[in-house]
Amino acid sequence: MTAIQADGLTKTFPGGITAVRDLTLEVKRGQIFGFLGPNGAGKTTTLRLLNGTLIPSGGSSSVLGRDSREEEVRSRTATLAEEARMYEHMSVTENLRFFARMYELSPEEAEARIRELLGRMGLWDKRDSKLGSFSTGMKKRVYLARTLLHRPEILFLDEPTSGLDPEAALRVTDLIRTLAREQEVSVFLCTHNLVLAERICDVFALLREGTLQALGSKEQLLDSKLEDKRVQIRTVDSTSVHTFTKEEEIDRIIRKLQGKGEKVVEVRILRPSLEDVYFRTVGRSQDELV
Repeated sequence: MTAIQADGLTKTFPGGITAVRDLTLEVKRGQIFGFLGPNGAGKTTTLRLLNGTLIPSGGSSSVLGRDSREEEVRSRTATLAEEARMYEHMSVTENLRFFARMYELSPEEAEARIRELLGRMGLWDKRDSKLGSFSTGMKKRVYLARTLLHRPEILFLDEPTSGLDPEAALRVTDLIRTLAREQEVSVFLCTHNLVLAERICDVFALLREGTLQALGSKEQLLDSKLEDKRVQIRTVDSTSVHTFTKEEEIDRIIRKLQGKGEKVVEVRILRPSLEDVYFRTVGRSQDELV
């Protein structure tokens, strides 16, 4: 079943800047969909078009079979923006109770849900602490708990692990994966964190300058974008990397090295990564080159 659908989605801002151009994609129920691209590629604009907070200049999008701008979409989805904010002078539970009322949860349901989510986030013991006293990573977990209060069917996440240390990032990504697998929550994940994406995503879309460059599973992207493969050969004196298309070529490479008097001690085929596909497809932005 389709969770999110975009057909020819386009957004041009005043001044003629087109942030998203003719975007067509589909997200299935229970999928973790990685929407990848460098800063300025149009990821956040796309998310805001899909969750109904921006009006498209062209094309259309639907969420759970409804037009993205319908009010029902907001009640069945949740968005965690990169710059999320809550009330720092209030405690964690006070914050979550406030937002639970906005979601029209009963007091009993809210208390049970808050306890469950803070337990999952490892924050139950900090429930009465002021949010303002928390680290960036702890705040991010509270923000995620807020988005999950009303049991959304779809999560729109914009750089959910930005500012987190490795342990906190791992906790957040594991929770996202658990939600998708156990509760069939669909996740639309905007990120340029390739390690995060490769760890949890089922399908990937690569965006550059508002235009979709590639779409598919990791295996599909590897097959379509990386025709050549690489093998690392270590000799007594050096280590070198060679490209090949068929495995029988490896033997010829080895024999050529041996013909030069090299003694081969290790041969290892290098498994291509999502990073290889990403940089082959969208290149490197100036931010990534720094």
